Amino acid sequence: MNHSYLHDKDYVVGGRMVKGGLNTVPYNEVYIRVGGFNSKTMRSFDCGIGLPVALFSRDPNYGHLVQLLRVRARFSAMFGSEIAKTLPLLLVVPELGMRVFTKKLQQQVLKKMATSLNPFQNPAVAHFTRVDSTSEPHMKQKLEELLDLDDENVKQVLTPEEMARIAGGFGATDESVSNLLNDAALDDSGSLQGLVNEGLAFALRSNDYHTSRQLLILYSIVASRRRSNTEVSGQLQDDEDGYQSDSSSRDSAHWRKAEKDLNSAGDSQAVLFNRDNAQLGKEHIPPPPPPPPLDTDRLRSATNSDGLLAVLGAAQVLRAMQNGSAKRKVKEAIDSVDEWIHNGEQSVAFRVSSWRDLRSAQHDLNIATESDSNFMAFVSGKAITNRKKFVNQLREAADLTEFDSLRFLKSIHSVLSQMRSPCLRLELLQYILGLDNRYSVAHVLRSVELAATCLNLSGSDVHPTGL
Repeated sequence: MNHSYLHDKDYVVGGRMVKGGLNTVPYNEVYIRVGGFNSKTMRSFDCGIGLPVALFSRDPNYGHLVQLLRVRARFSAMFGSEIAKTLPLLLVVPELGMRVFTKKLQQQVLKKMATSLNPFQNPAVAHFTRVDSTSEPHMKQKLEELLDLDDENVKQVLTPEEMARIAGGFGATDESVSNLLNDAALDDSGSLQGLVNEGLAFALRSNDYHTSRQLLILYSIVASRRRSNTEVSGQLQDDEDGYQSDSSSRDSAHWRKAEKDLNSAGDSQAVLFNRDNAQLGKEHIPPPPPPPPLDTDRLRSATNSDGLLAVLGAAQVLRAMQNGSAKRKVKEAIDSVDEWIHNGEQSVAFRVSSWRDLRSAQHDLNIATESDSNFMAFVSGKAITNRKKFVNQLREAADLTEFDSLRFLKSIHSVLSQMRSPCLRLELLQYILGLDNRYSVAHVLRSVELAATCLNLSGSDVHPTGL
């Protein structure tokens, strides 16, 4: 239709032929392709009719103003930041007409977003970018709409804590979030963990799986480099020569590409968990241990979102590995299962009583099982066989792995992958990893896989030859 408006003398509107060329546009909206410019014809629907002269919002409410900032960010991603910086933002106020959305007003809105405005995703793409189903075009738009925290307009008015809230609640570019965390890593006061927790809290409030995941992965990369640079002097002290900015750019570019390569591998799980077994030569340095723990107990208790439970669960898994609680609890779990097997082999009545106790916990554990098959498993002794296999796997994990390495996660992942209708076994894994009873097998699997991704990417960043 728009091509007809510009080029045809006769065109159809609403099923009616209009002769004589364009005199009046019959609608108040005309959709055209922008961006390119053809000097010969002055207009081209192949290249676009040129760059817009301004971006505007029809309604000066916070939802529309945040969307206006996101549209500018997307415009910057498509056409370049230099062009976007010169593009004016306008407000259409019915009572006052057209008004300029000045830098001062933008700063006031950013301050409001970081302090008292309830964070939110773009509702047009949120439904299509979930943990279990992500549309590639919508995810591309979501990434293009991320705000740039390195913009001077942002840095002049927001504290690091407030910028972390923007990153978690509304979304910020990988590079700018990485720069923010790198700056915090230079401070020995422990502000790095505090910033990430602030961002995760706002990600939880906006129910945004992707921003929380971004924060956890970038935190793992930055914290691992920080620990490595404590041991290898001189790598972060060159920030006057631009090292910090370069390393931050490498963070953002590296982890998305590495993850894409991982997902495109024929057997992505083998690649994810077998990195420790790769033939890397004598000079290979093992991946760093998990990053300093994040306290996400309060945040986990405040959400039932599958995606956020996976991210916060991964943070807890890394915490359990780093502080040594997983190692201690594995040994306690082995003793507990051994005792149950011993009693179960001696008495059918004990197994039936155990089955009744476990059935009463089914609702709390959110495990979908068949009552008949569960009962017969306990009566026939199949439950004993399953638990013997389970305790042998735990014992092997305790004997052959380091609890702060990928091998431990590989052992746990192997156990989870073989579970069908667990109850006690799932409850013990929840206990070992420090997770509550909302974590089903699927939830724990997602958390373990994301924790393994964090270790893989942080190890690859510190030792680039390791991936």
